[in-house]
Formats: sequence, C-alpha cells, structure tokens
Amino acid sequence: MLDRATELALAGIAPKPFDHAMLAGVLVASSRLWDAGERVISFCETDTDLQPWDRHGNAKPPLRDAFNQAHVWVYEDFTLTQPQRQQGLE
Repeated sequence: MLDRATELALAGIAPKPFDHAMLAGVLVASSRLWDAGERVISFCETDTDLQPWDRHGNAKPPLRDAFNQAHVWVYEDFTLTQPQRQQGLE
C-alpha cells in the first residue's frame, strides 16, 4: 500500500498526503478483493478531492482510471445510489 501511495503522490493524482494513503488503501484492497473473486466492489467518497468527478460532474481521468483499474465503483454519499452503477462493472 505504501508503494501505491508513493506512486499516487508522484503522479499527482491525489492532492494531499492523507488522500494518497486513503486512495492507495482503497485501490489495493479493491484489487485484492477482485482477485479473490468479488465482482461488486463499491466505495463511498464524500471528500471531493477523491471523487472521480468534479463539482460539475465531469470526469477526473486520473482518478477515474485508477478506480476503474481496481474494479471499484465510487458513490458520492452513504445512500449508495448516486451515481448509478454502470452496467458491465459488476
């Protein structure tokens, strides 16, 4: 996880040191769950720094790509309803 956090920091994907650690933990854990056979992996992120979209709903490609590579769907709040999960990501 620390290696992944360092990669994220060097790539400038997450703006703050705590965000590097949080994002690395989510990405590494999600990848491990996927490799273990889980197919519906979700994460709730209320912090706009780590949401893979901006406040206008536009994608933040580096974050979106990192979450997609880890097979994790990101929700914007704890209702786990928005944004709706896309087909094929299960």
